[in-house]
Amino acid sequence: MRVDNALRSFGSAVAELDGELNWELLGRAACEGDGSEFYDSALREAIVDTGLRLVQDLGQVLDPSGGRSLYLGAEVAEFPIIFAEHLVLGRHVEWLNLACAQTAELARAIQVVEARLGLALPRPRAESLDLIEPRSCNHLWLVSVLTDPEHFPALHDELYERAHGPLATGRGSLEDDRRRAHALVSSLLTRAAPGCVLTTTDEELGFVEPLLKQRGLVFQLVNKGRLSAVVGDQVRIGRIQPRAES
Repeated sequence: MRVDNALRSFGSAVAELDGELNWELLGRAACEGDGSEFYDSALREAIVDTGLRLVQDLGQVLDPSGGRSLYLGAEVAEFPIIFAEHLVLGRHVEWLNLACAQTAELARAIQVVEARLGLALPRPRAESLDLIEPRSCNHLWLVSVLTDPEHFPALHDELYERAHGPLATGRGSLEDDRRRAHALVSSLLTRAAPGCVLTTTDEELGFVEPLLKQRGLVFQLVNKGRLSAVVGDQVRIGRIQPRAES
Protein backbone atom coordinates (compact mmCIF):
# COMPACT_ATOMS: atom_id res chain seq x y z
CA MET A 1 0.00 0.00 0.00
CA ARG A 2 2.84 2.39 0.87
CA VAL A 3 4.47 1.81 -2.53
CA ASP A 4 1.16 2.39 -4.31
CA ASN A 5 0.68 5.67 -2.46
CA ALA A 6 4.21 6.75 -3.27
CA LEU A 7 3.72 6.00 -6.96
CA ARG A 8 0.42 7.89 -7.00
CA SER A 9 2.04 10.88 -5.31
CA PHE A 10 4.89 10.79 -7.80
CA GLY A 11 2.55 10.60 -10.79
CA SER A 12 0.43 13.47 -9.47
CA ALA A 13 3.48 15.64 -8.75
CA VAL A 14 4.93 15.12 -12.24
CA ALA A 15 1.60 15.80 -13.95
CA GLU A 16 0.86 18.89 -11.86
CA LEU A 17 4.32 20.36 -12.39
CA ASP A 18 4.13 19.75 -16.12
CA GLY A 19 0.88 21.70 -16.16
CA GLU A 20 2.12 24.50 -13.89
CA LEU A 21 5.50 25.27 -15.46
CA ASN A 22 5.76 28.15 -17.90
CA TRP A 23 7.33 26.12 -20.69
CA GLU A 24 7.55 29.08 -23.03
CA LEU A 25 9.61 31.01 -20.48
CA LEU A 26 11.85 27.99 -19.92
CA GLY A 27 12.35 27.56 -23.65
CA ARG A 28 13.30 31.19 -24.17
CA ALA A 29 15.75 30.97 -21.27
CA ALA A 30 17.35 27.81 -22.67
CA CYS A 31 17.68 28.79 -26.32
CA GLU A 32 19.18 31.49 -28.45
CA GLY A 33 16.47 33.25 -30.42
CA ASP A 34 12.80 32.83 -29.55
CA GLY A 35 12.80 29.27 -28.13
CA SER A 36 9.18 29.50 -26.97
CA GLU A 37 8.29 26.25 -28.77
CA PHE A 38 11.42 24.37 -27.66
CA TYR A 39 9.72 22.36 -24.91
CA ASP A 40 6.99 20.91 -27.09
CA SER A 41 4.83 17.95 -26.03
CA ALA A 42 7.27 15.42 -27.53
CA LEU A 43 10.26 16.78 -25.58
CA ARG A 44 8.26 17.04 -22.38
CA GLU A 45 7.23 13.40 -22.77
CA ALA A 46 10.84 12.42 -23.45
CA ILE A 47 11.96 14.18 -20.26
CA VAL A 48 9.60 12.05 -18.17
CA ASP A 49 10.34 8.83 -20.07
CA THR A 50 14.12 9.24 -19.82
CA GLY A 51 13.79 10.23 -16.18
CA LEU A 52 11.86 7.05 -15.36
CA ARG A 53 14.49 4.91 -17.07
CA LEU A 54 17.29 6.61 -15.17
CA VAL A 55 15.43 6.15 -11.89
CA GLN A 56 15.17 2.45 -12.64
CA ASP A 57 18.92 2.35 -13.19
CA LEU A 58 19.59 4.29 -9.99
CA GLY A 59 17.22 2.12 -7.98
CA GLN A 60 19.48 -0.85 -8.70
CA VAL A 61 22.59 0.77 -7.21
CA LEU A 62 21.44 3.27 -4.55
CA ASP A 63 21.37 2.18 -0.92
CA PRO A 64 17.88 0.66 -0.34
CA SER A 65 17.92 1.91 3.25
CA GLY A 66 17.91 5.53 2.01
CA GLY A 67 20.40 8.33 2.08
CA ARG A 68 21.08 11.76 0.72
CA SER A 69 21.47 12.80 -2.91
CA LEU A 70 23.03 16.03 -4.14
CA TYR A 71 21.98 17.32 -7.57
CA LEU A 72 24.27 20.07 -8.79
CA GLY A 73 23.17 22.27 -11.69
CA ALA A 74 20.04 20.20 -12.37
CA GLU A 75 17.22 21.93 -14.24
CA VAL A 76 13.94 20.94 -15.84
CA ALA A 77 15.23 17.68 -17.38
CA GLU A 78 15.96 16.26 -13.93
CA PHE A 79 12.75 17.01 -12.06
CA PRO A 80 11.14 13.56 -12.65
CA ILE A 81 14.30 11.85 -11.35
CA ILE A 82 14.48 14.12 -8.31
CA PHE A 83 10.79 13.63 -7.51
CA ALA A 84 11.12 9.85 -7.87
CA GLU A 85 14.17 9.70 -5.61
CA HIS A 86 12.31 11.64 -2.95
CA LEU A 87 8.78 10.23 -3.22
CA VAL A 88 9.36 6.66 -4.41
CA LEU A 89 12.84 5.76 -3.17
CA GLY A 90 12.38 7.72 0.06
CA ARG A 91 15.63 9.66 -0.18
CA HIS A 92 16.56 13.15 0.97
CA VAL A 93 17.46 15.29 -2.04
CA GLU A 94 19.53 18.48 -2.11
CA TRP A 95 19.05 20.44 -5.35
CA LEU A 96 21.53 23.28 -5.89
CA ASN A 97 21.78 25.54 -8.91
CA LEU A 98 22.80 29.07 -9.79
CA ALA A 99 20.25 31.86 -9.61
CA CYS A 100 18.70 32.06 -13.09
CA ALA A 101 15.33 32.18 -14.82
CA GLN A 102 15.04 28.38 -14.93
CA THR A 103 15.81 27.98 -11.22
CA ALA A 104 13.31 30.69 -10.28
CA GLU A 105 10.53 29.23 -12.44
CA LEU A 106 11.08 25.68 -11.18
CA ALA A 107 11.06 26.84 -7.54
CA ARG A 108 7.90 28.88 -8.11
CA ALA A 109 6.02 26.09 -9.84
CA ILE A 110 7.08 23.42 -7.34
CA GLN A 111 5.90 25.60 -4.45
CA VAL A 112 2.48 25.86 -6.13
CA VAL A 113 2.33 22.08 -6.65
CA GLU A 114 3.36 21.43 -3.05
CA ALA A 115 0.46 23.53 -1.78
CA ARG A 116 -1.99 22.01 -4.25
CA LEU A 117 -1.12 18.38 -3.43
CA GLY A 118 -0.09 18.74 0.19
CA LEU A 119 3.32 17.23 -0.55
CA ALA A 120 6.81 18.25 0.49
CA LEU A 121 8.95 18.29 -2.66
CA PRO A 122 12.61 19.14 -3.32
CA ARG A 123 13.11 22.57 -4.87
CA PRO A 124 16.19 24.08 -6.52
CA ARG A 125 18.08 26.52 -4.31
CA ALA A 126 20.65 29.08 -5.41
CA GLU A 127 23.06 28.25 -2.59
CA SER A 128 26.70 27.27 -2.19
CA LEU A 129 28.04 23.74 -1.93
CA ASP A 130 29.68 24.90 1.29
CA LEU A 131 26.31 24.48 3.02
CA ILE A 132 26.38 20.71 2.37
CA GLU A 133 28.39 18.77 4.94
CA PRO A 134 31.46 16.88 3.69
CA ARG A 135 31.02 13.10 3.19
CA SER A 136 27.26 13.39 3.73
CA CYS A 137 25.88 12.28 0.34
CA ASN A 138 25.75 8.76 -1.09
CA HIS A 139 24.61 9.94 -4.54
CA LEU A 140 26.08 12.85 -6.50
CA TRP A 141 24.58 14.14 -9.76
CA LEU A 142 26.75 16.15 -12.16
CA VAL A 143 25.20 16.03 -15.63
CA SER A 144 25.81 18.55 -18.45
CA VAL A 145 27.06 21.19 -16.01
CA LEU A 146 30.66 21.68 -17.15
CA THR A 147 29.50 21.77 -20.78
CA ASP A 148 26.98 24.54 -20.18
CA PRO A 149 27.61 27.18 -22.89
CA GLU A 150 26.61 30.07 -20.64
CA HIS A 151 28.70 29.29 -17.58
CA PHE A 152 31.61 27.39 -19.20
CA PRO A 153 31.59 28.65 -22.81
CA ALA A 154 35.23 27.91 -23.72
CA LEU A 155 35.10 24.53 -22.00
CA HIS A 156 31.85 23.78 -23.83
CA ASP A 157 33.62 24.42 -27.14
CA GLU A 158 36.58 22.21 -26.18
CA LEU A 159 34.68 19.25 -24.71
CA TYR A 160 32.25 19.07 -27.64
CA GLU A 161 35.14 19.60 -30.09
CA ARG A 162 33.51 22.75 -31.46
CA ALA A 163 36.31 25.23 -30.82
CA HIS A 164 36.94 25.98 -34.50
CA GLY A 165 33.54 25.12 -35.94
CA PRO A 166 30.28 26.92 -36.67
CA LEU A 167 28.71 25.76 -33.38
CA ALA A 168 31.42 27.27 -31.19
CA THR A 169 30.40 29.91 -28.67
CA GLY A 170 33.71 31.70 -29.27
CA ARG A 171 33.51 33.11 -25.75
CA GLY A 172 35.38 32.83 -22.49
CA SER A 173 38.84 31.79 -21.39
CA LEU A 174 39.62 28.08 -21.50
CA GLU A 175 42.17 28.44 -18.70
CA ASP A 176 39.60 30.16 -16.48
CA ASP A 177 36.85 27.68 -17.34
CA ARG A 178 39.09 24.71 -16.59
CA ARG A 179 40.18 26.24 -13.27
CA ARG A 180 36.59 26.85 -12.18
CA ALA A 181 35.49 23.40 -13.37
CA HIS A 182 38.21 21.66 -11.36
CA ALA A 183 37.35 23.70 -8.27
CA LEU A 184 33.65 22.88 -8.61
CA VAL A 185 34.20 19.15 -9.11
CA SER A 186 36.67 19.02 -6.22
CA SER A 187 34.16 20.69 -3.92
CA LEU A 188 31.43 18.31 -5.08
CA LEU A 189 33.55 15.21 -4.46
CA THR A 190 34.26 16.39 -0.93
CA ARG A 191 30.55 15.77 -0.25
CA ALA A 192 30.80 12.08 -1.27
CA ALA A 193 30.26 9.49 1.45
CA PRO A 194 32.23 6.22 1.21
CA GLY A 195 30.91 4.08 -1.65
CA CYS A 196 29.03 7.04 -3.13
CA VAL A 197 27.17 6.60 -6.42
CA LEU A 198 28.06 9.22 -9.05
CA THR A 199 25.92 10.09 -12.07
CA THR A 200 27.74 12.13 -14.69
CA THR A 201 28.59 12.34 -18.41
CA ASP A 202 31.47 11.15 -20.54
CA GLU A 203 32.71 14.72 -20.96
CA GLU A 204 32.66 15.48 -17.25
CA LEU A 205 34.44 12.24 -16.34
CA GLY A 206 37.57 13.87 -17.75
CA PHE A 207 37.49 16.23 -14.77
CA VAL A 208 36.18 13.75 -12.21
CA GLU A 209 38.60 10.88 -12.67
CA PRO A 210 41.93 12.79 -12.14
CA LEU A 211 40.54 14.32 -8.95
CA LEU A 212 39.40 10.90 -7.74
CA LYS A 213 42.85 9.52 -8.46
CA GLN A 214 44.38 12.24 -6.27
CA ARG A 215 42.17 10.98 -3.44
CA GLY A 216 43.08 7.32 -4.00
CA LEU A 217 39.67 6.61 -5.55
CA VAL A 218 38.29 5.37 -8.87
CA PHE A 219 34.98 5.59 -10.75
CA GLN A 220 33.62 2.09 -11.39
CA LEU A 221 30.97 2.09 -14.11
CA VAL A 222 27.87 0.05 -13.29
CA ASN A 223 25.87 0.40 -16.53
CA LYS A 224 26.25 1.39 -20.17
CA GLY A 225 24.43 4.69 -19.71
CA ARG A 226 21.58 6.54 -21.42
CA LEU A 227 21.28 9.67 -23.53
CA SER A 228 19.87 12.66 -21.65
CA ALA A 229 16.54 13.93 -22.93
CA VAL A 230 17.36 17.59 -23.63
CA VAL A 231 21.10 17.91 -24.28
CA GLY A 232 21.68 14.39 -25.61
CA ASP A 233 24.79 13.70 -23.51
CA GLN A 234 25.70 10.14 -22.53
CA VAL A 235 24.80 9.78 -18.85
CA ARG A 236 26.86 7.26 -16.87
CA ILE A 237 26.18 5.80 -13.43
CA GLY A 238 29.06 4.45 -11.37
CA ARG A 239 30.35 4.00 -7.87
CA ILE A 240 33.26 5.81 -6.25
CA GLN A 241 35.54 3.16 -4.76
CA PRO A 242 39.04 2.98 -3.25
CA ARG A 243 41.66 2.32 -5.90
CA ALA A 244 43.12 -1.18 -5.69
CA GLU A 245 46.76 -1.28 -4.67
CA SER A 246 49.04 -2.49 -7.48
